[in-house]
Amino acid sequence: MDERPLFGVELLRTSDTVAVVELEGEVDISAARQFEEALSRSIGQGATRVIVDFAKVSFIDSTALGVVVGGVKTIKAQGGTLDIVCGEDAIRAIFETTRLDQILNIYGSRAEALAAARQ
Repeated sequence: MDERPLFGVELLRTSDTVAVVELEGEVDISAARQFEEALSRSIGQGATRVIVDFAKVSFIDSTALGVVVGGVKTIKAQGGTLDIVCGEDAIRAIFETTRLDQILNIYGSRAEALAAARQ
């Protein structure tokens, strides 16, 4: 029996203006809706700095990248910023290959991203 890693998403507020969308497992087409809802909810609740944490993610597909791009467009239209936490080299390489690293701030840890958000 082929057992898929579980997908998890959690929305965390670190301040009135900063939110973290923490992802876990495989972020693919079957998980994209939950990811998109959490991202939209964070922006809708007034976050102007959203950190999407991919540190516990083992795989992302183009659907997940589409959610990120949609989130960037939405938050930038409201004067905000979307940042990425990407500790895994393979996941980081996807952002570099697609050149999304040129429009996103990518951090190696959540602590680094939160420190940048406080500045």
